[in-house]
Amino acid sequence: MNPGENEILLLKALKKGDAKAFDELFSQYGIRIYHFTYGYLKSKEDAEEVVQEVFLRIWRNRKSIKPELSFKAYLFKIAWHFILEYFERASRQQVYKDQLIEESIQFTSGNEDRLNYQLLLEKVDQLIEQLPSRQKEILIKRRKEDIPVKEIAEQLEIAPKTVENHLTEALKTIRKKLGEDNISAMLFFALFVKP
Repeated sequence: MNPGENEILLLKALKKGDAKAFDELFSQYGIRIYHFTYGYLKSKEDAEEVVQEVFLRIWRNRKSIKPELSFKAYLFKIAWHFILEYFERASRQQVYKDQLIEESIQFTSGNEDRLNYQLLLEKVDQLIEQLPSRQKEILIKRRKEDIPVKEIAEQLEIAPKTVENHLTEALKTIRKKLGEDNISAMLFFALFVKP
């Protein structure tokens, strides 16, 4: 049996939910997807995350796989999609920071009241960094990347209510730490705590 025929059999088994077939395909292509992704992202962690996302999507969409088409091309197309998403997300985070600086002008009435916008940004970022890892991850996904609660819950394989609880706790912590600085707190609530 040639490699192409073997792959078609694996894909047919995968469509039926065969975990061993999935593992075999992962072992064949996982490292290739990793090297392809790493070439663009230059980050071991981000490349590993893309590999996980690619194969998670393969598993979730296994019933729609067409064994007669190039599985390799399909994999790399999905990986490329995630690479583009990564760069768009990074770009959105920079836009978010720029908007925060720009919109904060609305809260100042004169030069004597003006905030040091960069320091404020750094302060909010520092507070986010100090959060427990799961709270931090969920807060960034929801507020900076604008991912819906339901989608975050699916990504992390937890209940939407759990996501909401983490968000509430994270915002409560930040609110408390910003409480001493009324202007910073007002700015944070107006721009960061959106529905």
